[in-house]
Amino acid sequence: MNIKQSKTNLVILLILLWISMISIFPYFFNNYIFSQDDLLFHRTRLESYYEAVKHLDFFPRVFPNMGLNFGYGADLFYPSLLLLPFAIFRIVGLSFVPSYYLYQLLISLITAVSSYYFLYSIKNNKKQALLFSCFYTLSTYRLIDQSVRAALGETLAFAFLPLFVLGVYSIFYSDKHRWQLLAVGMSFLIASHLITAFYSFMLLLLFLLINWKKCKELQIRSLIKAGLLTVGLSAWFLLPYLEQTYQLTFNFARTTLWTSGLNFSLGNLFVNSLANLSAPFTELKPNIGVFLLFAVIIAGFNYPKLTPKNKRLTLITIFLIVLATNLFPWALFKISILAKIQFPWRVLLFASFFASLLAVNLIEQFRFLSSKDVFVFLSLTSLLTIGFNVNNLMQSTSQNNITVTNKNYSDFYESEIGHGKEYLVKDTDFKKYFASPSLIIDGVPYNDALNQTVNQYEFSKYALRIDGTKEVQLPKFYYKGYEVKENQKVISNYNKAGLVTVRLDQGVHDITISYKKTTIQKVSSIFSVLLSWIMIFLYLIKWKAKDN
Repeated sequence: MNIKQSKTNLVILLILLWISMISIFPYFFNNYIFSQDDLLFHRTRLESYYEAVKHLDFFPRVFPNMGLNFGYGADLFYPSLLLLPFAIFRIVGLSFVPSYYLYQLLISLITAVSSYYFLYSIKNNKKQALLFSCFYTLSTYRLIDQSVRAALGETLAFAFLPLFVLGVYSIFYSDKHRWQLLAVGMSFLIASHLITAFYSFMLLLLFLLINWKKCKELQIRSLIKAGLLTVGLSAWFLLPYLEQTYQLTFNFARTTLWTSGLNFSLGNLFVNSLANLSAPFTELKPNIGVFLLFAVIIAGFNYPKLTPKNKRLTLITIFLIVLATNLFPWALFKISILAKIQFPWRVLLFASFFASLLAVNLIEQFRFLSSKDVFVFLSLTSLLTIGFNVNNLMQSTSQNNITVTNKNYSDFYESEIGHGKEYLVKDTDFKKYFASPSLIIDGVPYNDALNQTVNQYEFSKYALRIDGTKEVQLPKFYYKGYEVKENQKVISNYNKAGLVTVRLDQGVHDITISYKKTTIQKVSSIFSVLLSWIMIFLYLIKWKAKDN
């Protein structure tokens, strides 16, 4: 690599870092975070995973301290592995707020790099790749996810969607089938946000249905290999997930579409996008932003002049925008498997991706790719981003929204386990349990005889004296994998009304309960970790051989 190439790469890296910093500007100057939408759930999840990593447990499955120490299986159904950087920031001594913002900065940088890599791999043009990285990373819906909704999982999904799409593109539109990349992209989506992974898979099926004639033997074989590798890389999550759902019914099994999504119209999307404002989460206004909206409008007005590729891209973008609104008859699917999306405007994640790609292609077709033009587009997008962030910060300030600080981040809403309590066993009366967190013996709360000590991470210990055989419901939400010891001897436990339950003989009992994990959880984690290291090892060998 010569000096000129090194300088160019350094400039590109600095621009990507600039894009990442702009995405969270001016939030990171604050010593607080406005508590909006999902923040309290993710705050508890982040801190719980930090506690787990401190104990060298990278796959905790159940967080014992969540939900007033009832323990919540967030990690069973909402993987936490990608929260590791935040945990490391906390371990090295940073407080909650700076760790949170530094983690958001890192996510933005990964998004900027992956989106740059996506388009550079296809077009081999650094200017276009930079523009796509800027438009996508600073797209308004992503900013809403990041700083208004605090939708951490969906924000992470933005970072890995480009890898997934690049994998699909390589299989159908290039000579080199990078099915491994498709598997890696999907595995990261699964680890980030299961709903986005599910809808990525559904859109892939739709793509295959439309382009079935392109599915030759090579494409089919590559897709099969990508699918098998995805299962292997994600076995640490998928197999334990299936194990739990096979034996128990959870609240997320009965998900329905939310009214806020069913009422979201194309007019709402248009007006919201022009406003360059989302408003606080209580008055959330989902949109794709004024820049991407204008890109779609310009493409529409110039449709006859567009290249065949840009025509197809325009139609895809418009389809996804329509799919995000009530122009699509979502009410027909209110209680179907498609209801997993909860609110249809989540599709704006995909619309933002393809609208950003469309914007770059229009710039290419109409020849606005000089260094001066690129600088203007980067500056314009940065300015719109700063305006959006400042406007929403001002709105939150004027409404006196609750703030999370380094002093109070663990002091309120200690029972927070998410809006829908999705990861509780169906019909668990959590309100009653939270109102009186105690043992329940033969259906009656039993506070007086409870001598409970709670370790924040490892176990809960109960000493009680009772007469006669009793059925005891312990103050722990039930998941398969708990171990209960009575006087140091393991006894069987089962689910009753969503709590870990045991039967005891008369006498004094010293009960210890801890989440020991199942055999499937342990084996699947080891398998996925080994497979990941094997893939990294093989890639390094191939890279070194190519370098030589």
